[in-house]
Amino acid sequence: MSRKRIAQLVLIVAAVALYLVLSRHWPRSQIVHIVLGDAAPRVEELTLRYAERPGPGGDLTRQVTFPYPRGTAPRIVTHEPNLPDGDYTVEVDILGAKDTRPEPFRATIERRVTLEGGTVSIDVSQAVPR
Repeated sequence: MSRKRIAQLVLIVAAVALYLVLSRHWPRSQIVHIVLGDAAPRVEELTLRYAERPGPGGDLTRQVTFPYPRGTAPRIVTHEPNLPDGDYTVEVDILGAKDTRPEPFRATIERRVTLEGGTVSIDVSQAVPR
C-alpha cells in the first residue's frame, strides 16, 4: 500500500470516529409520555422541566407548559423535545382543581430518566388527588 492510500484510510477512520463521538451530543427527537390516567380531567395545567444533570443543581435545558380547560386534559400527554441523549431530571408540575373543593391543588414530581431516542413514560397519576 502506498503512503497516500494509508493517509486516506487514516483520515477516513478518524472522521468516522469523530462523527460517532460527537453525534451523541447532538439534539434529536425524544418522546416523553406523561401518564395522568383517570385523574386527567382534574388537571388544568402541566409544566415539564428538563435538567441535564440528574439531581439538585442540574442545568435547566427545556421547559414547556400545557394549559387545558377543565376536564379536557388527555390521559397521556406526549411531548417530543429535541434533546441530546443522556440522563435528565424531569420535573412535572401539575396544577388543577379537586372535584369536591374549589381551591386548586399543585403537585410536583421529579423523575430521573435516560433519553436514548426512544420513548420514556412517566406515570404521575398517583400524584393527582382523586
